[in-house]
Amino acid sequence: MAIKLSGNAFQGIRALGSSVPEAGVYEVSIVNIGRAPTDKPTTRRVHVQFENGFKMFSFLSVPFDDTGTMLTDLTEKQMRGRLAVLRSILESLGYSASEIENAEEVNTNWFLTEQNGGRKAHIEFIPGQKGVQGSYNEIGKWLNKKQFTALKDASTVASSTAAKPPATNGAPVPSAGVSLPPPASTAQGIVS
Repeated sequence: MAIKLSGNAFQGIRALGSSVPEAGVYEVSIVNIGRAPTDKPTTRRVHVQFENGFKMFSFLSVPFDDTGTMLTDLTEKQMRGRLAVLRSILESLGYSASEIENAEEVNTNWFLTEQNGGRKAHIEFIPGQKGVQGSYNEIGKWLNKKQFTALKDASTVASSTAAKPPATNGAPVPSAGVSLPPPASTAQGIVS
C-alpha cells in the first residue's frame, strides 16, 4: 500500500503534540464558534489556534439565541456587556468602528479566520497551572492591534533587559542562606 496525497491536503494541519505556549500576547486564528450540547443556550465556545498548532477554546456569553434573535430577558447592562465582548473580538480581528457599526449584518463569518479574508485575532494568553485540577488555559483579553503591538514591544524589551546580568557596585554578594543578625533584645539596652 502506497501513500499518495496532494501537498495541499496538509494545509492548515499541524503536527500532533503542539505544546501550550508561555504566558504572553499572541496572534491566533479563530477556527470555530459554536455551542456544545451541554452548554447554555446563550453560551458559545470560541475555538482559537496558535501558530504552533496549539488549540483551545474560551467561553463567550452572547445576547441572542440559536436563531440570532436578541434576548429580551437580559438587563440593559447584561446586553451591553455581552455586545462589548463581541465588539472586543471584532476589533481584535482588525475591524474598524465604522465597519462594525454600519454593517447590515455581523455574522459568524466575520469571526472565522478562514471566512473573513485571513484576519487573525490578538489575545493575552494565560496558561493554566500544570498539575492543578480546575486550572485552565485562558484568554485574558482580546486586544486590538495597537494594544497587541504595545504589549508585544514591551515584552520584547522586558525579556532583553532580563537577559542582562544585574548591575553591581563591585561589593561581594553574600552566598545563599546568609541572613541578617537577630534584632536587638531589651537586655542589650541595659547599661551597668
